[in-house]
Amino acid sequence: MVGRYHINPNSAVMPIALWPEEDRSLWLQVLEHDDPFSEVGKRSHLRSISNHKVEKGYGRYLTCLSRHEPEALKGPACDRINSDRVKRFIADMEAEGNRKMTLLARLQELHSIAVILDPGNSFQFIKNFEARIRQRTEASRHAERPFTATDELLSLGLKLMQNAGQQTTDRLRAIDYRDGLLIALLALRPMRRKNFAALKLDQNVVQLDGIWRIRLGPEETKTHNRIDVEWPSELVGPLEIYLAVHRPILMGIIGRWHKPIDDALWVSSNGSPLTEMAFYQQVTKRTAEAFGKPVNPHAFRHSAASTLACEDPAHVRISATILGHSRFQTTEQYYIMAQQAQAHEAFAELMLTLRKQARDQKASDTTYKAQDRKRS
Repeated sequence: MVGRYHINPNSAVMPIALWPEEDRSLWLQVLEHDDPFSEVGKRSHLRSISNHKVEKGYGRYLTCLSRHEPEALKGPACDRINSDRVKRFIADMEAEGNRKMTLLARLQELHSIAVILDPGNSFQFIKNFEARIRQRTEASRHAERPFTATDELLSLGLKLMQNAGQQTTDRLRAIDYRDGLLIALLALRPMRRKNFAALKLDQNVVQLDGIWRIRLGPEETKTHNRIDVEWPSELVGPLEIYLAVHRPILMGIIGRWHKPIDDALWVSSNGSPLTEMAFYQQVTKRTAEAFGKPVNPHAFRHSAASTLACEDPAHVRISATILGHSRFQTTEQYYIMAQQAQAHEAFAELMLTLRKQARDQKASDTTYKAQDRKRS
C-alpha cells in the first residue's frame, strides 16, 4: 500500500494495520499511558509526531522486507531485524536516491522500534551502520541548486495575478489568481507546507479591527509555538479580490473530486479544499515554468533565510522567528550557505578581472613590441 505522499511502491510506508500482529501489539503497548517505571507506555511521554516518524520508518522497512523476503513477516518479532536485512534496506534506499541524512533518520527510527521488538538485544550493528554512513562526505544539495531569491518568487506570484485576466474562462482566471496569491503569500510568509495548505477562514485567516491576520495555535505548529502575524499589506487587496471574485467561482465547480469546502482558504479546480499534495504540485509546476527548475514549498523557507543572509546579514537572526525555528542554529546553515555563495561569486569575479587584465597587458606588450620592431 502506498503511503500518503509516495507514488513509488518501493518507498511506500506499510500502514500499521498491515503490520504483523505481534509487532503492532508491542508498538501500541509502548504508546499507552501507564506506569512510567513500566515497559508499557515507555514512549507515551513523547510527542505524537516523534512516534509517528518511528512508525513510518518501520513501515518503510516492512515494505522492503515484504518485497525481498515476505516469509520473514511471519516469524517472531524478535527475529524481524537482522544485519543482512538492514544492509538490504540501506541498499534499497540508496537505489531510490536517498541521501546521507535520510539514511541516518531511517536507521535511527528502525533502532527505536528494534529495541521494543527485542528488548534484550542492543542492535549495535544498526549503530555501526549509522557510524559508517555519518563518516561519508556528501556534496550539499544547496550547493548543487542555488536558491531562488524571495523577490523573484514574490514577482512570480504578482505576475500570475496580474495576468490572470488574460485567460479565456472564469475557471482558468480563478486558478491563475489563486496560484499567484498563494505563491506571493508563501514568499512573504514562508510557513510550513502543512500549515499553509490547511489555512481556514475565520480560524487561521481572520480580520480583526479591519486588519487581516494569520493565526495558528500551538497545537497546529511543529514547534508548538503560537503564530500570529499580519497578512502582508501588499497582498490585502489581492486577498479580498480572491475572496470576492475567484474563490466563489472555484467553490461553484462540481468536479470529480468534489468535497465540502467549509472554511478552507484555498479551493481546488474540482470545487474541493486544495490538498497539501495539490498545493505542492501547483507551486512546483508554476516555478518550473517561470525559472526552468521547480522550487518546492519548503525551498521558499530556504530562500527567505538565504535572501536575508545575503541582503541584510546584520539581521539574519530574525529569520529563525520568521521560519518558526526554535533555535537559530537551525537557520544558521542558510546564512553560511549564502556567505559561501557570495565568497565564490566574488572569487570568480576576481579571477575574471585578473584574466582580463592579463590579456589586456599581453595585448599591450605585443602591440608595443610590434611598434618597436617597426621603429627599428
